[in-house]
Formats: sequence, structure tokens, C-alpha cells
Amino acid sequence: MAFISAVVPLYRVERYLPDLLRSLAAQRLGDDILEVIFVDDGSPDGSARLAQEWLAQTRTAGRVIRQANAGVSAARNAGMDAATGDWVTFPDSDDFVANDYFRRVARFLRRHGDQVSLASTRLVRLREPETRVRDVHALKFRFMAGDRRVSMVRFPDFFQLNVASVFFRRGDLTDRGVRFRTNLHASEDALFVAEFLLHEVEPVLGLVAGARYVYRRRAAADSAIDGFRRDPDTYIGRFRDGYAQLMERAAASGGVPEWLQAMFLYECQWLLPVQLTADGYASVLDADGQRATLDALAACAAHVDEDRLFRYDATALPLESRLLLQLLAGRPIPAWVGAYRRGPSLDLAVADPTSVEVRTGDERIDAVGAVSTPDYFGQQLLHRWSAAAPGGARVVADGAARPVIDGVRGDSPGQSQDRHRRRVFGQLRGAVPAREGEVRVWKPVPGPLGSPWRRLVWDAQLVLHRLARRIRRRRNG
Repeated sequence: MAFISAVVPLYRVERYLPDLLRSLAAQRLGDDILEVIFVDDGSPDGSARLAQEWLAQTRTAGRVIRQANAGVSAARNAGMDAATGDWVTFPDSDDFVANDYFRRVARFLRRHGDQVSLASTRLVRLREPETRVRDVHALKFRFMAGDRRVSMVRFPDFFQLNVASVFFRRGDLTDRGVRFRTNLHASEDALFVAEFLLHEVEPVLGLVAGARYVYRRRAAADSAIDGFRRDPDTYIGRFRDGYAQLMERAAASGGVPEWLQAMFLYECQWLLPVQLTADGYASVLDADGQRATLDALAACAAHVDEDRLFRYDATALPLESRLLLQLLAGRPIPAWVGAYRRGPSLDLAVADPTSVEVRTGDERIDAVGAVSTPDYFGQQLLHRWSAAAPGGARVVADGAARPVIDGVRGDSPGQSQDRHRRRVFGQLRGAVPAREGEVRVWKPVPGPLGSPWRRLVWDAQLVLHRLARRIRRRRNG
């Protein structure tokens, strides 16, 4: 019996599979370390033939399972049932791994396997037609202090979504009866991870920083991920039939853990801001689909605590996106949310634009605001109000006084909002407020200590990034 089983679904990957096979052949492992279970999901090309030939040539433990096309989730379930290793992982057939990948993982699991719920490796990206692998994943901060074991209860921004770069204890998978959902086409892997972890009171995430998993973004744009935005299930099903159901189940059992709330917010990072862009707008949805999306998001947002919503710091989720989720959850815009000064104008987010009052002293002034409604799936809950107002003006909106926030010179509107939110929640020290369109968060490494040297390297990168921002700000004057 092998120590690790790798379950690899195959479907139309004849062009890409050789890269994975070469990386597996380069591992230099003992005979009892790795078995590879390939699952031919009715692929019409020669993927299964390549896998069978590779097993024979390399004498690697494993097999090729053949089934009628039923989707990646069914293929993973079939491979999981056939696996014999102590640990199971699910690499994608169009990706590949570093030559020392499984050696590093095996060493970590032998040292710390009994202390972690699962182990995650460092996901890096190859974006075709480029040949350079880039370490740019939004959650790379998790690995900036080296190998670590992190409590997901104490540090809820340390969560895991994909299964391709994760190792599960096979006995736990069997005992918990967790299966990949065959009725979803988006986030089925994240929901698998979440369901697996909900069986534990305090799950611990193992981080194997030196083991690099290379995720390929195909130039042909024909992968499952590339098709997500053209699939209504991306916007409705994964939230209505996935996250909302898991959250409701967790709530009935004592409460929705903050790490699960954070996973949902991470999904919103890729869903909400892009609706304001031409390339990311969900044009596939009609009016009914838009309403269904908002209803699904509302069902999930109701299980996100207000404090977690605004403290979430795994990615640079814009304040406006957070406020929409706050309103979808049936809660008012918090009174700390400011009226942000931009030159002579004040900009603020409101639920009721007619409620805005601007005062100087005891006198109400006539500030006629320009009102717009950001098009997040046709929502009508959140609005933008903007008007010229004199210095020293005070603002009341939605029945509550709002602080007037003077931005730092050179800050964009998004940076002003992020800087203010961070100040309110004590997250500003050492962090670089995010600009519009940014996803990664630039901040000191959170979580347990890990490697002091790796922390020092990241701190140096953070200083350089902050310095570069200041130089650009001065140039733009």
C-alpha cells in the first residue's frame, strides 16, 4: 500500500497530460510512496492511452479506471474509492508539479500528519503562452513564513478551496463519507473541502511552503474554469445549492465557523467586483437569473457575521462589495462607514439616497447629490451618492451620522475606503491599502511564527512595495 494516492481525472487532456506525467516521473520516490489512479471520464482523445503507457513504462503503482462521461466530480469519487494510500490528493491532469513535490509533502506528513486536518501546497501559475511560472496566487500570504500548522478557528482567513493541491487522510474521507457533488459545476472542490472540515471543532491547516503545484491557465481557454462565467451555475447553484446549504447545516449544529464565512467571502471577491467591468459582467443571466443570484447570495450573507464581513482580510474585497452583502443580509450600513472626501466632493454609499443630509454647524445646506446604482446583478439595495460640500460639513445618511473622511494625498477612492476600514478594525499597521481592481493583500504575514527568515524576506518585499507606491504617488502628484 502506498503512502500517497494521486487521483487524476482525464478528459480531453492529451495535449497537456505529458507535462504532468514527466513531473511525476521526476519525483525520485521510494516504491511505497506514490500510487497514481487515473480515471478516464469517457475522454474521446488518447489521454487514457498515454496514462496506461506511462504506468507500464515507469512501473509506478496505479491503474487506469474507465467510465462513461459523468463529469470531474464523479471521476474523483471513483478514484477516491479505488485509492489505497494513507493520504489522497486530486491533481488536475492539465497541471504539473515540481520535481521534489511529493518528497516534500511526504516529509511534512510524516512529521506533522497527526497534527493537521489536511495539508496544502503552494499553488503557482503558468499562464499560457508564457513559459515562466509565477508565484502570484491571491492566498500566497499563507506560505510566506514557511511550513506551518495553522488553526483555522484562530486564523479564519487561512482557508482552503481547491483539492488539486491538498492532501487528505484517506481514513477521514472514508469515515466522514464526504463525496464530490455531481450536481454542481462550480466550486464543487471548495464545498468538498468545507464539508470535510465541518466534521472538526478546530480544524488545522498544514502548509507545505516548499512543495510547488503548477496551475496551468490554458491559452485555448477551454478548461472547466475558463467556462465558469458562461455557466449560470457559477452565479446561482454553487451558492444556493452549495454554500447556503452547508451554512444552514452548520448553523443548526451550533454556528457557522468563521473560516467557512471567509471562504464564501473569497468567492465573492471573484464574483462581485468584476460585475462592474465589461469583461466580467454576467451577461449570461437574464432578469430571473439575476434575482436568483441575489437571493442565493442573500441566503449565504445571512450567515456571515458583521464583524467577520468587515474584518475579512484574505483578499482585497472592496468596501462596496462588503456593503452590498451587509444589505443582502438584512442589516443596515454601519455608522462607521464614511463620507469620503475627493477634492470638493463627498462620496458615500447609502441605502436610501433621499435620506442624505449635509450640515455645517446647525444649518442644513442644499447639497444636491448625483445618485447612481452599481449594477451587481440588477440590485437596488445599495446606491452611490456624491455632491460638492464645504470643509467642515457633517453628513447624515440612512438615519445615522457618518464620519467625513479626508483621504491621504494620492490615494484612489478605493484606497481611501480600504485605509479607513483598516483603521476602524485595527488592520492598518504595516498594510498597504488596496487600490481598485487589486485582489492580493499587502500586509505583514499573519498567523503563527513559522520561519523568521522567510518572514524577514516578506517584510523586505512589503517595504519595497510600499516605497514603490509612495514614489508613484509623488510622481502622479
